[in-house]
Amino acid sequence: MKEIIERLIAFDRFSMYALYDHVWAIFSANGILSDGLSVLKDNFSEKKCKQLACGILRHVFLIEIVTVPGIETTKFRTRWYSQLSGDPRECSFEECLEIAQSLILILVNSWLNESKNVEAMTLFLEYGILPYELPIDYLERPAVHDTITRIHRMGNVEWIVNENVIRTLKLRQYLTNPQTSPDAEFFKKVINHKIKIKTYLTDRVLTGLHKTNREKRWEVHPRSVHFALRRVCITIEYELITQLCAFEGFPENFREMLQEQEILPQIMEISRCPITLDPLAFQDFREELMNPTHGRSNFQVGHLNPLKLDDPNSIAAGHTPGNIAWISANGNRIQGSLSLEEVRNLLKRITHNYENEGLA
Repeated sequence: MKEIIERLIAFDRFSMYALYDHVWAIFSANGILSDGLSVLKDNFSEKKCKQLACGILRHVFLIEIVTVPGIETTKFRTRWYSQLSGDPRECSFEECLEIAQSLILILVNSWLNESKNVEAMTLFLEYGILPYELPIDYLERPAVHDTITRIHRMGNVEWIVNENVIRTLKLRQYLTNPQTSPDAEFFKKVINHKIKIKTYLTDRVLTGLHKTNREKRWEVHPRSVHFALRRVCITIEYELITQLCAFEGFPENFREMLQEQEILPQIMEISRCPITLDPLAFQDFREELMNPTHGRSNFQVGHLNPLKLDDPNSIAAGHTPGNIAWISANGNRIQGSLSLEEVRNLLKRITHNYENEGLA
């Protein structure tokens, strides 16, 4: 099995389904897993079972890391690939195998006994926005100054679902399903072209210790300020969609329906650019997204306190729900690399200067 994975991963055009076809039968031949795999077939369709199996293989045995030294693209590698030698993301084939077996046994013996977990899994398989997306996450991230503990290890890779995860998945469902959404095409675009990229993938970072470019945030080096656990990223997705639902002019009936379903907060103030404090207009945003002008974007997603590479003190205000927001183009230009506090102090000083000179 190890040799097959290594051979398939070396191809320029890697196929997860080819990997599934070649190794899942070998993996599932283990007598310990046979009964458990039959339980999965009782709960999910053949297609969904295959999705689930591909997700387990993807998240346990593989990692999509940036190619070096160019930092221009990402490529699937095994967790025991030479580039990860001594890295906290490294994991031997034998331990990966143990992790995968443990995930399946937990899934069928206890996890799927809870209705909320079955609901979450079904929503992931039906409304996933990332390839092979499943509720697999790390229990904890090694401390910033911990240079010994590996993040990808037995006992730290688990099925994790909480209320925020379920609420976010339900929000995806209502927004993108034509039977419930007032504008499914638009919401699919905003999720896939705006929210997904800024929530789950890193920017291109060419300086500092941990260079990255469009990697999944839970797969970058855990001491990078661009790292975030999967469930944190999902909560960020919820925060951005909630802000969008509070844009001025958002369809009121639809928002009220989401509030009645207890998916959105009961009290919502109009979303404003955190820099200019101008209200953000839903119809303007919709028009821009559906009829884009190349190179122009008046609605952007940014960190209120920009991520400072390799600065341990910035972790608390890193990629978190409270540190991200929709920002207008003017606000983004004004902010630059300043923190929200710094830019507001600057604006106050400018206003004070204008008043003193009689120009206000």
